[in-house]
This record gives sequence, structure tokens and C-alpha cells, in this order.
Amino acid sequence: MDGTGSFPSISAVPSISQRFAQWPPIVPAWRPRGYSFLWQHKEKHKKTLASKRTMDLAFRDKDTCIHMIFHVCPVRTGEVRMTIARRGFLGMAGAAATLPWWGMGRVLAAEPGGTLTIGLSTEPTAIDPHWHLVSQNNALAQHIFDRVAHGKPDMTVGPGLAERWKALDELTWEFTLRDGVRFHNGDPLTIEDIAFTLERAQNVPGAIFNMRSYLQDKVLEKVSDRVFLIRTPIPNPVVADELSTCAIVSKAAAGTATTDDYNSGKAAIGTGPYKLVEADLTSRIVLARNEDYWGEKPSFTQVVIRPIPVGGSRIAALRARDVDLIDKVPPADVKGLEALSDVALARGTPNRCIFLTMDQSRAVSPFVRGKDGGEIPNVLRDHRVREAMNLAIDRKAICDRILGGNGIPARQLVPDTIFGASPDLALPAVDLDRAKALLAEAGLPDGFSLTLHGPNDRFIRDSEVTQAVAQMLSRIGIAVQVDTMPASVFYQRATSGGPEGGSTYSFFLVGYGASMGDSGPSLRNVLMTQDKEKGHGANNRLRYSNPEVDALVLEGQSTMDDAKRAALYGRASKMAMDDVAIIPLYHPVDVWAFKSGLPYAGRNDERTLAMDVGI
Repeated sequence: MDGTGSFPSISAVPSISQRFAQWPPIVPAWRPRGYSFLWQHKEKHKKTLASKRTMDLAFRDKDTCIHMIFHVCPVRTGEVRMTIARRGFLGMAGAAATLPWWGMGRVLAAEPGGTLTIGLSTEPTAIDPHWHLVSQNNALAQHIFDRVAHGKPDMTVGPGLAERWKALDELTWEFTLRDGVRFHNGDPLTIEDIAFTLERAQNVPGAIFNMRSYLQDKVLEKVSDRVFLIRTPIPNPVVADELSTCAIVSKAAAGTATTDDYNSGKAAIGTGPYKLVEADLTSRIVLARNEDYWGEKPSFTQVVIRPIPVGGSRIAALRARDVDLIDKVPPADVKGLEALSDVALARGTPNRCIFLTMDQSRAVSPFVRGKDGGEIPNVLRDHRVREAMNLAIDRKAICDRILGGNGIPARQLVPDTIFGASPDLALPAVDLDRAKALLAEAGLPDGFSLTLHGPNDRFIRDSEVTQAVAQMLSRIGIAVQVDTMPASVFYQRATSGGPEGGSTYSFFLVGYGASMGDSGPSLRNVLMTQDKEKGHGANNRLRYSNPEVDALVLEGQSTMDDAKRAALYGRASKMAMDDVAIIPLYHPVDVWAFKSGLPYAGRNDERTLAMDVGI
């Protein structure tokens, strides 16, 4: 936002070519970004440079941040090309302006039977498929491991390791495994592997998200070598959907394996379409096609996954043909890419909500303070304060001005396209006068101080969104300090390390993506009272609790009739939103970019999978 309280238009921000009409525009103050690499003279340090695929440094002037990424050409040792990417509102003019400087031609390219190179916005945090269920981890795991049922791009489920299943009664489901499925090491898949996996996934030491929420109610019973039953204590209409969230591992290969054993590749043995060859989660992951795969073989014999967190750098890598496909195209670049004949785009229907969550359990919260910085009671427990904050947020401005239209203002946790979304919720209208009055009623006529934490590399423009939220809240007298950090650090602290065994934070921005097309698991994980033993509230990190919401979600989960279940979930959602359990901001629209002629349609679950890319 500018000094008038308005957001600047994207077109008002100077392009890279304008800023660099005279080189250099300022004397750069160099600083390392993310890595401890230092730029050194290429002739003097050819050997060192040849071992580093990317040197990333940055400098700033007063109103823009420029990232200079030095790519070491993999086929010409010691030669370097430079791309310049603008961090912030980046127009395609910035990326396009750098292209004539390279003149290096194409380095990597997808060819039938060849290598597909994918540039991802967020690096996976683990290869262990049960350690942290986030989209980038789930996507990587889906290449290596299969599931009993497979999630489809439209978030329905179809046959996976089980070729068919059926409900025998309301408490019993029968699954039949495919014949002849083998793990990457040649061992046959057995029902014992399924049983071992369902137990392991609920008990991984140190897991950021254990899978009890999806699996605890399920008891496996072997019938024959290929047939097993899943019994539940109460009716569960989405047993197959919930099993589709759990990657199946080998009991023999991973019986005592730790998360580190998976991350090193030692235990990363699945039945999936690709085998793990090489893994440095921060820079390069290499997969080789499983030639003995039981299903349809993917088009590419090798897949290289490169985390490239800076949006402009992903664009530049695509334009240089260093990568064939990128995810999460920065909003300011979408129109420019659409105008290019050699680039195509795909969009996915959003399944995720980006929202604000507030500490509603602790009497004193670590980052809730008076205007003088002194300790005060946790005012976030007061519904009037939460409602005031809700009324101060301009969701449409965030979607239009920061996300460039690639976001849908959110009324509730799940998008309208997810089964069970409430039809009875309106988008909260911005009302600053009412918000200030509510704070005054709560005994805070002058507001209070608060820190907003969040990731700075997990969601498109997440740092910019947190800054915008802080400025919006300042208009009603809440002084907000923003503290963002890499997702790998953020999630650990958001989950634990704070007072009373809870979150380190009081107020943070986070996202939750529906893992299936039914809203029940989303409501259970985010809005139900946290109960680790029962697997409830696994993502309810700041411990909102409303027994009436809990009861509606639990009733819905055991209701086999679709219409009745949807109504129960809708009531639960409305009750939680009226209670300001969270402040939903927007549902991000995912945009992929790839070289023209490469068949790719995108997905609704945010995952970027080599198996979806044809020739």
C-alpha cells in the first residue's frame, strides 16, 4: 500500500528494463540470499563454480529488490550466464529484457523418452512420505510411492494399488490388491506392507503432521493374499478417499527406517512410477522411470526437479529452456507469458485456503502486547476482537492488487467446489467503523500490538500478503509487526516450541489444501478441538475450540447419506466462521507455465507430477 492507504497498480511499478536503462542504477550492497555462497571471479574459481549450479545474490534500492542469479552452464564448465529477476511486482518485461544477454540456447529439453526438468517454487522438506503432509512433499512422494487408491487431478479417487473396493456394510470395506505389483527392489507388494504402513504413518517420531486424523479409525484384516478388509467403529463414507492420502512403503526395506533414512534415499523404496536416484532437497532431485511399473509408464525416462523459490528466476529458467515446466507463476507475469508463442499456461481450480489463525487458548499469548509493549491478557480470545480484525481485511484488494486476479476471496475454509462447503456464508464486507467500535467495546479503544508470523517462500507472494494484512489492521489501531521466514523454519515453530507446549506464535498466516473432494477432513484437521490421540485438530495449531462445531463435524463424518452429510458440514463451517475461528483470506489459483507443445493440463490439488505430462 502507498502512503494514501491504497495499493499501487502493477503498471505503476517500473520495469527492469526501465530501471537498468543506465547500468548500474545504484552502487550495489551485496548480501547472500538463502545460501552462504559468495560470488568470486569466474576465471579464478572455475572449479568451485562448476560445482555450484546456482549462485544467488541480491541488492536493493529504496523501492525494489533485484535478485541476480548466476547459473553455471552444465555443459560448458566455468561459463556463466546471468539472469535478473525482480522480487515483488514483476512484469514480463523484466524477464524478457534479460534474454538477449544470455544467447546460450537451450540446455535441457523434454523429448520423448528423455528428461523432463521441473522448476518448483517450494523445496520439499522430506522424502519420508509420512513426516509432513504438504503439497510439495505429497507431489514428490507420488512419483516414488503408490497408494491403495489414487487421487485424480480433479480430486476424485480411482484405483491404485487396490484395483477395486466395495462397502460390505456401513462398518466394513473390502479391498482387492492388484496382482504382480513389486517394489523398486523387486520385492512383491503384500498386505503386510499395507498394514505396516497404516501403523507407521500414525507414529513417525517428530512428524509435523501425523496421519492419525485419516487412519486411526481403520482396522485392517487380511482375508487372502490379495483381499483385505477395513473395519471402522462408526460409518465412514470416505474410507477410500482417506486411504488415498497415505503412501505405501515396504515393511522389509523400511521396517526400522527413520525419516533421515528416507531423506538419504536408503529407505525411499516404493512401487511408484519413478525411482529415486539423487536427492538434495534444496537444489536437485533426480528420478528414473520404473521400467517394471505395474501401471501406465510415464513419458520420460528421467525427471529432474529443481527448487527455484524466486518467481522471476523460475520464469527466466523456463524462457532459457533450463526447465520445461514451472509451477506457481507470479501473478504479474501471467499476461506476459500468455503473449508468448513458445510458452503455454495451465490453471487449476483452487483447493487451498490461505488464512489467518489466532491464539484462542492461552490466557497470555507470547506476541500479544499493549501499545507500550507491555504484557496484556490474550485479547484474541475475545470474539469482538477477532471480528474487528475480520472486518478490517480487504480480501478483494489482496486478490486483485497483490495476486493480480489469481485468487478468489474466501468466505470459509474450503472453496465452494469442495463437497460440504456452506452455501450460507457471505464474504465479510470491510467495515472499519464497526471494527473500531468492536475494539472499543472490548476495552481496546486505542488498539493493541501484535506480531504476524508467516512463511516467505511457501505461497505466491506470501510476504506481500502479510505486509498488506498488517497495514489493513493498522487502520483500526492494531500495530502489527511482520516476521516471515522460510517455510521449513516457520512450520516447526508454528507447530511447537511455545508456552504450554503449543505454537511459538500468537497470530500467523498459513494455508490448508483440501486433501480430497470432501470437506470433512479439512474441518476435522483445522477447526476441530485439538486431540492428538484421536487425530482431531492436527492443523489447529492455535487451538480454537467449539464443542458444537466438533459435534457437527463428527456427525457428518459418520453420515453415509451425501445430502445430509453436506448439510452437517455446511452448518459446521458457518458456525466456525461466525465464531471467527480463523480469518479466511483467499483461495489461490494455481498457474503452471511450460514450453508450448508439451501436453499438460494442471491439477486441482496443487501437485506438479511428471506423470501428468505427455509428449
